[in-house]
Amino acid sequence: MRHLNTGRKLSRSAPHRKAMLRSMTLSLIEKEEIRTTPPRAKELRWFADRVVTWAKRGDLHSRRQIVKLLGSTQTNHSGENRVRNALEKLYSSLAPRFKDRPGGYTQMIRLAHRRQGDNAELCVFRYLPDADKTAKKTAKGKAAPAKKAAAKPEKKAAAKEAKDVKETKTAKTSKAKAKKETAEE
Repeated sequence: MRHLNTGRKLSRSAPHRKAMLRSMTLSLIEKEEIRTTPPRAKELRWFADRVVTWAKRGDLHSRRQIVKLLGSTQTNHSGENRVRNALEKLYSSLAPRFKDRPGGYTQMIRLAHRRQGDNAELCVFRYLPDADKTAKKTAKGKAAPAKKAAAKPEKKAAAKEAKDVKETKTAKTSKAKAKKETAEE
């Protein structure tokens, strides 16, 4: 029996699984969106949410906990550290974005197509978008002018197409009349 052993094994040994989840968490922080399989995304959710919760606290102990969780990996570029860059991003953009949210910072969206090599189900795993930006887009006052502005080019394009069709029809009829006149002569 597996009492008190939580989490998915994902067909990996413990060190390999830990390294994979660290790497995926770093990629998620850097890009804010990754494509993976649903079981991996469900397992990654714990890491990603925990890191943001610690970043929201903002104290030295939580910073050290994040470094402990993510490890200290060096990049190929001299002087750069992925974890240090991730920490900067966590404290500068992600923690303020979720300051009023008590949890659930991530979202998993299943994709219709599957991975080509092994036909595995795929999903997009990402941090929730900024609430201020989405609220501005969906606000009535802001959305209506955008729709009107988007509709104007479509109307112009449709009018231009209708004009082109008229011109081609008149050109065809004038050519047909000219041929008729020359045939009569």
